[in-house]
Amino acid sequence: MKTVLPLQKIAFFIILGTILLLPLFFLPVTSEYYDFNKNALLIISSSLLLIILTVSFVADKQVRIVRSPLTMPLFFLLAAWVVSAFLRTPNRFDAFFDPGQTGTVIALVIFFYSAINLVRSKRELELLALFTVLSGVLLSVLGILWASNLLPQVLPWEFLKSPVWSPTGSPITSMVFILSLIPFLIIMLVREKPGTKKALGILVAILLTVLSSGLIAYRIFKPGSAFRPVFLSQNTSWAIAMRALEVSPLFGTGPATYVSSFTRFRPISYNLTPTWALRFTSSSNYYLQLLTTVGLTGLVVYLFLVYKTVQLFSRALRSSSESPVKLLAITSTSTALILFALQLFLYPTLSLLFLLIAMLVIATLAFKHLGSSLVHEANIDIVAASDTGARTPILPWVFLGGAVLFLIPALYQFGRVYAAETLFSKALVFAAANEGRQTYDTLISAMRLNPYKDSYRLAYSQTNLLLANSAATKKDLTADERNTITQLIQQSIREAKNAVAVNPNKASNLENLAAVYRNLLNLAEGADVWALASYRQAAVLDPVNPNITINMGGILYAQKNYDEAIRLFQHAVDLKPNHANAYYNLSAAYREKGDFKNALVNMQSVVGLIDRNSPDYERAVSELEELRRRAGETTAAQPQGPLPAGTELEGPSPLPSPIISPPIELPEELGPETTSSPAPTTGTPTPAPTTTPTVQ
Repeated sequence: MKTVLPLQKIAFFIILGTILLLPLFFLPVTSEYYDFNKNALLIISSSLLLIILTVSFVADKQVRIVRSPLTMPLFFLLAAWVVSAFLRTPNRFDAFFDPGQTGTVIALVIFFYSAINLVRSKRELELLALFTVLSGVLLSVLGILWASNLLPQVLPWEFLKSPVWSPTGSPITSMVFILSLIPFLIIMLVREKPGTKKALGILVAILLTVLSSGLIAYRIFKPGSAFRPVFLSQNTSWAIAMRALEVSPLFGTGPATYVSSFTRFRPISYNLTPTWALRFTSSSNYYLQLLTTVGLTGLVVYLFLVYKTVQLFSRALRSSSESPVKLLAITSTSTALILFALQLFLYPTLSLLFLLIAMLVIATLAFKHLGSSLVHEANIDIVAASDTGARTPILPWVFLGGAVLFLIPALYQFGRVYAAETLFSKALVFAAANEGRQTYDTLISAMRLNPYKDSYRLAYSQTNLLLANSAATKKDLTADERNTITQLIQQSIREAKNAVAVNPNKASNLENLAAVYRNLLNLAEGADVWALASYRQAAVLDPVNPNITINMGGILYAQKNYDEAIRLFQHAVDLKPNHANAYYNLSAAYREKGDFKNALVNMQSVVGLIDRNSPDYERAVSELEELRRRAGETTAAQPQGPLPAGTELEGPSPLPSPIISPPIELPEELGPETTSSPAPTTGTPTPAPTTTPTVQ
């Protein structure tokens, strides 16, 4: 017991610190400052709590745990996420280490179980509730300073000048976090005697939260605001979820796969919406997100958790106890239900998920101190009997050993993931400063630490491509310089292919591979054929994307295969009937074929679709008049001049002339895979052997 008490106190301070700091915590040392670092804080805190809890079992020589109605729903929820990650997600590192995914769920459940067993007294429970409110109050103060433009004047950091900055990572998250605590505070205020210091403190907290949420809402939702958030519609989210159920009803498409589900399953009607060019990484609400990625199993278990919370809220209201703890039971369960309700309209970030777990912890402990039969302590025991008759409890050691065996590899891998992310952040800084060598070397180091992150490989691929294009502009290349360019091109292609291998269900990875090949048209022989093959594979994973179809048609146009180009451009028009650029490319293909009548018809559609104030409008009208003049002539129109940069219309172009003569010949293994739809790989991709070229 002497050992247990200090351990319990340490654990309690860890719990308090995590509750207070997590919504406010961020570090500008990774490429994503907010949820990634909050996730790191949560994982570290939960790991420490798990070790302390299991060590206390050994010190007590017994496993004594708190049982509650929420225990089984949370356990089954964790199991659903883990099973789905192993069975369905192609990239398990994303599933376990991305914020808000399986690793976060594991850490949240560990935090819940540890907290309800390590917070013992009523005083500690009251402090837990106080620190939860204090976290919201501090967030409110920061929100007021941000909305009033005072924060950048107080602190010198450049990122604080962002018009949408928030310590939670999103002003919407901060606003929802703060608003969720207002009912909690109001109920506490009603039960306090007027005029007391505690009542005054609660009133000030309410005023701060109301003022902060109001200022944040005004700044992002005011008329003409450029910072109004964009959400995926409920109808589109529902359609995606239903299609995902057809593929895998029980366990969904897997954690960390929503963007792949979005590209693969979104309805064609989405192309008529203003957000048609965006790819969403989350659903319109959390329930459809669970249904899509974790399947019916995950959704049903989560609804079971909601149902158990409703039961607790009902029991708290009907309780005849006069204890002040009853108030905490009511406020915590009501706040949890508010958060569950808000999840019908929003995808919760990590801060909101943690607030939900904190409320469930407070509710469980409140019922425990109310003496409710729903929450009670129970002993679990397995003993070994010796020849002398002595009985030795072994279950505490089993728990401790299991915790150590789980945490050592998990924390080791997470440490590598975190270190890689800090290096990737440095590489982005080097790239912004146009320091190619430092960018190149730092990306290699990041990939060695975490070879499973496709974004690192994409960045490395693009860096090699930029260096190759830069080196190729030099006249009269030497043999060594030509060899350097060849190495850079090969590494660019290799890493683009590795990104596809790491996450084969992600259409953007195949688009990047196709774009790499396309950018090599003036450097490498046969790059157009490989680009076309990659675009076709991307189209399998993103079948209603008109831009992929236009890109395929553009390559066929460059090859002077006008009939096939026309077919693809027409398909792009069918996918998005109001896409001016699709009509523009279709008109150009008809023009080059010599079919001026159809070219004229499609150019008329272009003129009717683009804005009269657009820089393209006058050009489109000019081309329309030219086609009217040439309609009926049999000679092919001359290729038009280049479009103004940054305009809405982008026509197809012929194959560029090689800037290196003779063109670089690439080995066949650098070509795209021949399968039309890449299958998820279970192997461990490793960083490709990298030759460090000399770039002048």
